[in-house]
Amino acid sequence: TINPETREPYLKPIAVELLGEREEDAIRLPIYLRDAYESAEEFCRELGSRMKGSGFLKTIMLRRVGSSIAAGRNTAEKMLTSWQDIGSIAPESDVESDDDEVLVSPGMSKTLTDNERRVLERFLKALEANQERDPKYEVVRSCLRDRGWLERGCVVFSQYYDSVQWLAGELVKDFPNQTIAVYAGSGRSGVWEGDSFRYLDREQIKDSVRTGEIRLLLGTDAASEGLNLQRLGTLINLDLPWNPTRLEQRKGRIQRIGQINDVVYVYNMRYLGSVEDRVHQLLSDRLQSIFGLFGQVPDVLEDVWIDVAMGMQDQAKKIIDAVPEKHPFDLRYEKVESIDWESCARVLDRNVKREALMKPW
Repeated sequence: TINPETREPYLKPIAVELLGEREEDAIRLPIYLRDAYESAEEFCRELGSRMKGSGFLKTIMLRRVGSSIAAGRNTAEKMLTSWQDIGSIAPESDVESDDDEVLVSPGMSKTLTDNERRVLERFLKALEANQERDPKYEVVRSCLRDRGWLERGCVVFSQYYDSVQWLAGELVKDFPNQTIAVYAGSGRSGVWEGDSFRYLDREQIKDSVRTGEIRLLLGTDAASEGLNLQRLGTLINLDLPWNPTRLEQRKGRIQRIGQINDVVYVYNMRYLGSVEDRVHQLLSDRLQSIFGLFGQVPDVLEDVWIDVAMGMQDQAKKIIDAVPEKHPFDLRYEKVESIDWESCARVLDRNVKREALMKPW
């Protein structure tokens, strides 16, 4: 609504500038990491070929290594030490958290075939043979230092706690005088001051962000809902969650009433040639129109990531093509015929009205 005196909106819209969206912005994988990523893809295909359902578990290594090298390594090590060499894997509910454990349902048989174990071991060797930093870290550091995002205030989101933990450990080396907050699940939140970490209540962290004492916050999705960070003007997505709604939830932490900047900056990270990159290429032509139509990215598109990870490109394209070009409401009521209401002799009762309104379009 426009204020008639100033001719400006009472509440200024907060514009969003997206970075990392161009093809050339995708992060190039060094040779050793490309070898590891290919091993992760092979492992997921092997695992997926003997499982029914559970898109999450079938693609767990790709989700993890797509977040950070540390998260991928942690998962591979836990699978190699705790999963047995016999039996079969049962379906698992598609639930994610900021826990760094491999998620399985109660009573599930955690097993690996001989070939799956060999692929995992090859994956680990590719990472252990090289001690270079994760290439994502250089992008984060450049945003904070070269683009001036630290001065504007920045929140970095990841799906996984071990990715957040790894990133904090790297940042304290390059920003030793900066207080770095970790906002995660219960009992895991706190602040890094120099090389020491102290646990801190999440409410205290939120207060420190609001007063400007904390300008750099690393958060997990499990703790992000309802978090108000309008004092921070930039956001880095260390990984792209396969549930599109989560991206909107993350952005909503800073693009909200009370944001002190007219424009907020969001950087979406993805590795070149990764599942996320291939999905981005498939969606790039439709993403803007889909978002403009629905106001967000429909959750059904999560299946696109899983299909691409499993090598089913054609199925992924079918899901994208099935998203309507027009909003279902407009399709249903594109033509409204005139009715002589005075000639209507019957009034619908509550149950009939409810039944009619509950019918899908």
